[in-house]
Amino acid sequence: MNKLVKKVRGASMVEYALLLVAILLLAAGAFKALGPKVGQAATRGGAEL
Repeated sequence: MNKLVKKVRGASMVEYALLLVAILLLAAGAFKALGPKVGQAATRGGAEL
């Protein structure tokens, strides 16, 4: 029983890798969706300076 508890308690490297991949995919999607808008806003802001 003690060995079972130790296996369930901590997250494995595979779980951390899957979480990292999910975060990277979300960040890439946000960058692709918002990238042109942010670039245009930066260009307009720079022109006003």
